[in-house]
Amino acid sequence: MRKVVGVALLTVLVSFSSGFSQAFPDPFREPEQSTLAGGLGMTWIDGRPYTTFTIAPDISLGKFGIGIYLQLLLDNQNQFTLRKDEYQGGAGILRAIRYIRYGRKYDPFYVRVGMLEMASLGNGFLMWNYNNGSNYDKRKIGLALDADLGTFGFETVASNLNTLELVGANVFVRPFRFFMPEALLLKDIRVYSTFVMDRGVPTLQGSTRNIQAFGFGADLHWLDYPFIKSFIYADFGKFKDYGSGQAVGITGIVPDLGGILGVAAKFEKRFLDEQFIPNFFGPMYDLSRTPVPTVNAFELLENAPKSEGYFGQLTGHIAQKIRLIGNYQRLNGKKYSGILHLEASAPDLIPQIELRAYYDKSNIESFRDARTLDINSIATVEVSYRLNRFMLLTTIYRWYWVEVVDEFGVKQYKPIERIEPRITFSYSF
Repeated sequence: MRKVVGVALLTVLVSFSSGFSQAFPDPFREPEQSTLAGGLGMTWIDGRPYTTFTIAPDISLGKFGIGIYLQLLLDNQNQFTLRKDEYQGGAGILRAIRYIRYGRKYDPFYVRVGMLEMASLGNGFLMWNYNNGSNYDKRKIGLALDADLGTFGFETVASNLNTLELVGANVFVRPFRFFMPEALLLKDIRVYSTFVMDRGVPTLQGSTRNIQAFGFGADLHWLDYPFIKSFIYADFGKFKDYGSGQAVGITGIVPDLGGILGVAAKFEKRFLDEQFIPNFFGPMYDLSRTPVPTVNAFELLENAPKSEGYFGQLTGHIAQKIRLIGNYQRLNGKKYSGILHLEASAPDLIPQIELRAYYDKSNIESFRDARTLDINSIATVEVSYRLNRFMLLTTIYRWYWVEVVDEFGVKQYKPIERIEPRITFSYSF
């Protein structure tokens, strides 16, 4: 397996709302309404058939929300014995509680406990879209807690409340609001400082060490009109005992063009010293945290070259029917440093058909790498046919990875392919 370079995957989901008072538009799609869902179906894991029983309500009551995803897998070849892999280690049976939250990301106050799907700090130079559930069978109970009091505020992330492994915080201030609260542009300048630490990270030598990173930056909303919005930013980051890097970026958003099209674009230029990886704590960070013969978090940092790089993103909607998201980052002159995220959804483009797809891939050098499913890939494709108001015939395809221990006691990562046809009950209220 090739060495994974820059395992952080950037996933920015831009909402085209009129609010633009925070660091950037809310990329978190907390549900606006409640949904009661469940299903009975089949799946195959390593060629072995299982019957699945799923209960997945998503309840939203004002600022409060709770998401449940309880799936029982019964082994068809072993008298329908319950598969316990999902509930051994990690969060155990509590993994059925996906999250409990109050508010939404970038509200004045926001808290989420459970599965963290897109945890970010600041403009994401150190931590962006971290996912504490990327190991599907070993989810953790994490915490995101943010507050914005206008002149100052903070963001915090803890990946695992049980062990407090990966923790981070971003503290920010808008200094001109203290003495020039009405000054155009100046009142929206935000200065911030970020700290991230992962405690007890295993090394290839069998010991453990801490990974610590800190940074600071500033951003400015220089355009904020209903028809166009934009902000610029600059970031500096440093890993303790390793290297540092800088980045400057700009984002522009045209929320709506006559109801036909909405588009947002972002470009970030990076200047990286040796032994520094931007967005290091990302969706697939847990893959590099546990040492295996070919990849380790410390080796990734030690072998990172001095280089320049870029990150580009384009997102949009077409007539509110099709939503497309794509972003890509790469280090100049460094092979296999490409990282890609793609997402598409069309929940009501075709009558009675709902379509969704998500794809993340790291370690990209060529187009062939980008379209190849391997240990560096996470993919989900979901197709549903609505039988009536309450019932859907759904097929879900998943490609992800799990942690396994070989006969010598060495931890490895193994790709898993799952196909789940099922009858789904879904009711929104």
